[in-house]
Amino acid sequence: MGNGVVYCSILLLLFVKLGPGLSSNIGVDDVLQLPGTEHREDRKHHLHGQMNSDPTSPGVKIFGFLKDIEVGNTRPFYFAHIQDPTSLEFFPEEQIRDIPFTSEALPQLLRFFSFSSDSPQAMTMKQTLELCESEPPKEEVHHCATSLESLLDFAHRVFGSDRITILRSPLVSNSTPPVQNYTVVESKEIWTGKMIPCHYQKYPYAVYTCHFDMVSRNKLFALSLRGDNGDTVNPVFICHLDTSMWDADHIAFRALGVKPGESEVCHIMPAQDLFLLPK
Repeated sequence: MGNGVVYCSILLLLFVKLGPGLSSNIGVDDVLQLPGTEHREDRKHHLHGQMNSDPTSPGVKIFGFLKDIEVGNTRPFYFAHIQDPTSLEFFPEEQIRDIPFTSEALPQLLRFFSFSSDSPQAMTMKQTLELCESEPPKEEVHHCATSLESLLDFAHRVFGSDRITILRSPLVSNSTPPVQNYTVVESKEIWTGKMIPCHYQKYPYAVYTCHFDMVSRNKLFALSLRGDNGDTVNPVFICHLDTSMWDADHIAFRALGVKPGESEVCHIMPAQDLFLLPK
């Protein structure tokens, strides 16, 4: 990958776990289907069961419009509590290099991690492996990163640069209500152009599905929100400007009451996910 410097901003959690063992803990309260993971029809079956598609779920309150982040506006937002933040951290590559990462090896993997074939863990592992082995849609490339090195190598191939910015929304305190009204204190556009969203997947160790859409138009914002309880949250907020090619049944449309192509669709970037940008 070269010897370029990796730049990080907003909040970059420690990605390399220092402990010697592998963890089977899954630490995210609520995983929503987000733009880029399920708006493609040919991927929908891979994510069924990992994604919450209930439009009445509190988690849909991550979605909004550009007008919602104008300074002074107040509206409810949802922020998931991360039960175990260490589950989001990459293990050193040398610890997982010799562990197969294929559906074909699933029986061997289940024995390795001591999961029964009919366990919930086996099902989520199967879904993650199938997603990682699926063909990406036309005009999109994707990659499943199982280590920090793998993540940065993919970004280097896409951007042609070793200078990478990694953005992540900060964790919220467990004392912060998952849903409450927030007032927009500051809203700053921080990026328009090439970007790689990476979505956390349930697996015995950290796996992120990263994808680069060569034709999508997106804007990133850094927000400062003040909750009714006085807490301040500073998330990353993304707006997808062209939704005309999305699945009409996408949860965002049902949550916002719009149809494909009618408007932009924006959402809080959950703390379990990442953005990679060229520096």
